[in-house]
Amino acid sequence: MPQKPVPLKAVTANRLREGDVVYLTESGLWTAWLNQAVTSNDSAAQDDLLKRAEADVAARKIVGPYLVEVTEVDGILQPLSTRETIRAAGPTVRADYRKAPLVAEA
Repeated sequence: MPQKPVPLKAVTANRLREGDVVYLTESGLWTAWLNQAVTSNDSAAQDDLLKRAEADVAARKIVGPYLVEVTEVDGILQPLSTRETIRAAGPTVRADYRKAPLVAEA
């Protein structure tokens, strides 16, 4: 029986300081743009990408790295899950609602 192909995946995480969604690039830097992410459909290469990300966890640059399935449509990377589509698009709360006062109002 033929083996099922490994899906195309990228590494995502959150930047520790701001909490922004980021993706690992080929150069080992983190970007907010999914289309700049390094991808692979080789499970060994995917494991290596996660190991690279773990070094940045130890350096306290990012938290919670994991692999996310993506597909390429007309040269543009797109996440396959609804959760990752929302994460890639940015916050779902209006910007004026995100700025909570430092002191509770009476």
